[in-house]
Amino acid sequence: MTVTPIFRSIRDPIGSAARWAVVSVPAHLSARGMAVPVWAALLLPAIALLPLASPWASYILAPVFALAAGLRLAALVGLFLPKPKEPPPLADADLPAVTVLVPLFREAAVMPDLVAAVARLDYPARLLEVMLLLEEADTATITAARAHAPAGWRTIVVPPGSPQTKPRACNVGLALAGGDVVVVFDGEDRPDPDQPRRAAAALAADTRLAVVQAKLGCDHAGRGSPIVTRLWALEYAALFGAVLPVLSRLGLPFLLGGTSNWFRAEALRQAGGWDAHNVTEDADLGVRLARLGWRSGTIDSTTWEEAPLRAGVWVRQRARWFKGFAVTAIVHAREPRRTMRELGPAGTVALLAQLPVSLLCTAAHPLGIGLALGGDLSGALGGLLLLGYASAVALHAAAAPRAGLPVWLALLLPFYWVLHNVALLLALSDLVRDPAHWRKTPHGKVERNTTAACSHYVLANPAVSSNHLAAPDLLVALPQATHSRGCTAAPIELERTLTQKESQ
Repeated sequence: MTVTPIFRSIRDPIGSAARWAVVSVPAHLSARGMAVPVWAALLLPAIALLPLASPWASYILAPVFALAAGLRLAALVGLFLPKPKEPPPLADADLPAVTVLVPLFREAAVMPDLVAAVARLDYPARLLEVMLLLEEADTATITAARAHAPAGWRTIVVPPGSPQTKPRACNVGLALAGGDVVVVFDGEDRPDPDQPRRAAAALAADTRLAVVQAKLGCDHAGRGSPIVTRLWALEYAALFGAVLPVLSRLGLPFLLGGTSNWFRAEALRQAGGWDAHNVTEDADLGVRLARLGWRSGTIDSTTWEEAPLRAGVWVRQRARWFKGFAVTAIVHAREPRRTMRELGPAGTVALLAQLPVSLLCTAAHPLGIGLALGGDLSGALGGLLLLGYASAVALHAAAAPRAGLPVWLALLLPFYWVLHNVALLLALSDLVRDPAHWRKTPHGKVERNTTAACSHYVLANPAVSSNHLAAPDLLVALPQATHSRGCTAAPIELERTLTQKESQ
């Protein structure tokens, strides 16, 4: 793969970075200039619903449902296997320099919490470079950044350009980054403090590892929260807590999440960074890294995110994801033989299950509803549909308690998937009109549960939590140290507080 080399002008480093950002990925692996005709966008639902018109079409969808069910069952089994042993932590002298990229657009409200979240990271300040990537027209966020960002942070104002997308801003940051490791956080993210050290240790232990993905979770999906928020959190619990870890364990490629991916800078630059024209740049980058022979892994550390509170916001966010998955599938299907050769048989099957198969299963949900209402679930197709639904419900039911969610939520999935169909139709419409259009998800709309997130970190780390559950007064002391907005106590300070309590 030949990528466009980064050119940094001494006179205009940001301008030259912005010019590189839109052409960093080779044309045959990029979505730039993509035009999707209406008939092509309609192929997906047409194929998914074809068995309603012709029984022989069941043979087309049977392998699709079988592959989807196989991935879910593998993830379900993985939940009950012992966790892989983590590499030992690195000494401070061996830690790599890290660049934190935070692309922001219309997110002035989250700036104070963002500063507090990054400040909690347990990593030497001298090795941490933080870049806020802001759009020139977004004066409110620029003003908030200048008011709240610490003196050592870099505020990069990205020049106007097309497309105005998150990956374009990230590429500007990559061109200017000085770290050996590059991580992307969203403005509303609250990563566990241990995350950078775990990522550094994992990357150091395996030289073929290009990236490690942290878990993503929701810290405001408790009792009383909107049902769409709780189901969003349940999906994340199954995806980041079960599906991605089992693919990582098997050495198979997977689609990266849009945040908290810790990249080896060398691998990221070899891949050309992110495709500025793909609205799921994370998923696409995971595929390109795999095609280059790099591996992706996961780490057992969580970043807490803000989930949609309303169905309308959820639909627009999911439509962007579905559109990006479709674009990624189209891009990597341009040269199918080459793609399959570079991924290998197992890698090809793994990515088929996550991209076109996943989209086909979403599109086929009305077929399942039709067969169920008609009472005709006999035959191979009906059996595979039942297996697909049963495996999905079982996986999410098993993942729910691990995320602090009730098991009964999994029973609502068939109703929740109707929303997926609405989002898919919107995605296909957007795919025809403008494949690179970015449907922005608003953040800063909810009062976040900081105590839950911080307590989760403390109680998940033996060095901090050992023996503390046996002392009732410690359970009172812990929220006092963590309940302030932003949970400013660092993990070492929390450990010191608890240790002092034990000695009293």
